[in-house]
Amino acid sequence: MDRISNLPDEILCHIGSFLSAKDAAFTKVLSKRWRNLLTIIQALYFHSMSNCGEGFKDFVDGVLALPASSRINKFSILWEYVDIDQYVHINRCLCDVVKRGVLVLALKIREKEGYSLPLEVFTCKTVEKLTLGSGFTIDILPNDASLPALKTLFLDSVRFSEFGGRCAFTALLSASPLLEELVMDNIELRRWKWSCIVSSPTLRRLTIRLDKWLTHDDFIAYCRGLAYDFDSISLDLPGLTYLEYSDYVPKEYLIVNLNSLIEAKLDLCVDEDGVWNERHADDFNPMNLINGIKNVEILDISLETMMMLHVFLEGIPVFEKLSRVSVSPSEFCWSPLARLIKNSPNLKTLIIKGHLHCGLQVNEWVCKCVSEYSFLVSCPLEVVQIANYSGSIRELEQMKHFFGKLSCLKLVRLCAYVSSSNEKRVMEDLLKLRKASSNCKIEVKFIKLESYFNT
Repeated sequence: MDRISNLPDEILCHIGSFLSAKDAAFTKVLSKRWRNLLTIIQALYFHSMSNCGEGFKDFVDGVLALPASSRINKFSILWEYVDIDQYVHINRCLCDVVKRGVLVLALKIREKEGYSLPLEVFTCKTVEKLTLGSGFTIDILPNDASLPALKTLFLDSVRFSEFGGRCAFTALLSASPLLEELVMDNIELRRWKWSCIVSSPTLRRLTIRLDKWLTHDDFIAYCRGLAYDFDSISLDLPGLTYLEYSDYVPKEYLIVNLNSLIEAKLDLCVDEDGVWNERHADDFNPMNLINGIKNVEILDISLETMMMLHVFLEGIPVFEKLSRVSVSPSEFCWSPLARLIKNSPNLKTLIIKGHLHCGLQVNEWVCKCVSEYSFLVSCPLEVVQIANYSGSIRELEQMKHFFGKLSCLKLVRLCAYVSSSNEKRVMEDLLKLRKASSNCKIEVKFIKLESYFNT
């Protein structure tokens, strides 16, 4: 027996993809196994940054001319500049690919206006990964919509409509009984109008990423009610384990069912400046969401989220399972960080993605908002990482509290931006500090200022 016959189907298909049509046909005569495998086309891509209508029409004609028995595993159209007269050719191609049992389907076009997906896309029995974007609207799903194999769904700037009391987005999730991952890019409050409910019993990973914040004038218009109906969002996702969420905060989170959540990344804001005050506490309430994620083990929160928590400080819950927290702390107040650490009895790792928080006065080494870091005395922290350290007197004064109060500390890892001549001095200063834990080690990654400013 020849060696090649023992290879897995995937490798044989990959080898076959390099053969000409004539040679591929010849192999079918030699082997019944190859006869079936070489009807599978691994991937077809059309990627263009320009208007190339005739070239795309030729591509479509080539796809439609494939033998009826040919399957396509992966199919992708990424097209930046599409004329309206090309929509019909795009949909002809999509309908044909769907019939051929496609597994991975990606459509990202920059349409001018009026593009609609063919309904056949939403009745594909084979597609496992679906990418749709960007800028068009999904008005309606067929009554028999069914995506029984879909596990991963990416939406980029896609809008949905409600027709006859039936929301297309809700229908899409309902038609995907095996969906495990949902990514929504650039789905901000203007596009949440179509549905304020994300509900799925099978979803494991959810990513909502805002591409850009509104301008000040746009935000004021929304707040005045000129175009603002961002009342609530519900997240009914009992099986979710990972949440990445960057968006404006609604007036309330009506339903939050995230009991299985393990990791969360929050970047929440109320306006383009991230300014929270008492008025916002009356108009926007994120605490149902914060309480809904209290079982997380890994938490990453942005600067804007920290500022938000400052307003709702008394409502921060106890995070019993939280073992690692990453923060981009606010420059004006670290009280949310202090409360978060105090309310996390099993916290092991603290990652500060920025500078330490110095006092606001000239001779105030440690800011009053952290109260001499007294919350560290009973803290079980084992690892502290600081992303931006310069070795100043103020920073060294604060490091005394971390070393001197954390009795379980095992590792301090610093990224130090200093000149070459100061590296030795910075290291010596750190090593001289009194440590509450005899097992504590220090790791410093020096980034020379000369190199930093030259990049």
